[in-house]
Amino acid sequence: MSYPLIRLTGVHMPKRIKKPTVKPETRLEWLRRHEGGESQSHIAETAEFDIRTVRKHIDLARMERDVNQARTEVLRNALTGHYDDLLKTAEAIEKSISGREAVSLGKEQPLMEGLRQHMPRSPLWENLRKWNRTLSEIADLEEAIRQKIKTLIEADGRLTGIVSQNADELIPTAIGALTEQVKAWSQGYERLNIDRDIRLKGLVEDKVELSYGSHGFGELENRETVKRIVDAVRDFETVLKDSAERAELEKLYNRLQRLDQSSREVLTVVRLRRIVPGRCLYCPI
Repeated sequence: MSYPLIRLTGVHMPKRIKKPTVKPETRLEWLRRHEGGESQSHIAETAEFDIRTVRKHIDLARMERDVNQARTEVLRNALTGHYDDLLKTAEAIEKSISGREAVSLGKEQPLMEGLRQHMPRSPLWENLRKWNRTLSEIADLEEAIRQKIKTLIEADGRLTGIVSQNADELIPTAIGALTEQVKAWSQGYERLNIDRDIRLKGLVEDKVELSYGSHGFGELENRETVKRIVDAVRDFETVLKDSAERAELEKLYNRLQRLDQSSREVLTVVRLRRIVPGRCLYCPI
């Protein structure tokens, strides 16, 4: 027996309602509510979401927060380390200036280059270039002064042919003492005074030991020789104090002092701020 086919018309299956996507800020709010003491079931009820959805997104929000906190901590440590490196570089520059040493500005010094990139318009870099050049000029001029003193002594003749225990060192000792004097005068102070800093130590058989400050002339045969040396040194000092070379050296040391002060002003700001403005190739972000 066959049955007629019955065609159903106008009858539809209910459609599945698709819940909206849970946004990151929504699940973060659920996490805050849950950690504040609200139950997951209550959150699901008030948000009109399935409890399983709420539970899944609270776990996801917790994981995302932990990852962000860890990433922030890593970045904070990296930035702290980077700024510490830059501060140490600034301190190294200041130490070189204090020691009257040249500052290496080559790009082979990564941290120096990094500090320069952070502060490209700072007057520090031109100051340091002038600092290095001035040190070089001072070294050249001091060597020229040393050679002038040597020529002056040899031409004078009073310090040649003197019998001394350290006769070979007598003229080099005089050159050293006079060179140090010129350097001191050029920097505005008196290192030695011929009337104050001559020291005589009596020895047997009328022999004496002569020194001028820390410069020892050795054991001399008699006091006439001492007078000969002292008079010569006094005359050399008079000539050197009024020389053009000493005046030029004074100008160079004055320039060095100005560069010292100007550079330290910039470096002091860097050290006290502890954070260097700008960015460089080595910045963590």
